[in-house]
Amino acid sequence: FSDIDAFTFVLVTKENWQQDCKSCLECSKENGCLRCPERLFLYLHRDGMSHHGLCVHSCPTGHFGLRGTDANRCIKCKAQECERCFDKDFCTKCKGGFLLFKGKCFSSCPDGTFPHSTDCVGEPFITVVPG
Repeated sequence: FSDIDAFTFVLVTKENWQQDCKSCLECSKENGCLRCPERLFLYLHRDGMSHHGLCVHSCPTGHFGLRGTDANRCIKCKAQECERCFDKDFCTKCKGGFLLFKGKCFSSCPDGTFPHSTDCVGEPFITVVPG
């Protein structure tokens, strides 16, 4: 059970906004969390034309946590087909239907590689044992 499941999406309403602000250092009724405690990440969820902030322990699918001197933020992975990433340009897990190779997601493996589980791997090499 992740933080992200917990906010499937408990968006702020006029009645519960103060409850939603419990994990924040600073919060507003209109935008949710504005600042988080130092160990949490600020995740901004787009809600129409506005953003709603939540303080989370781990960033949701399609985002990675970036720790900074002023704040820790959830940053969106650059590639749409990326489910998890190490930074905005390096995927560590692809969404269903895609295969991971060298930090990128492919619908089919590049030349010289073949699918294995959720990854593309290089040609297997055969060890010849003299005998």
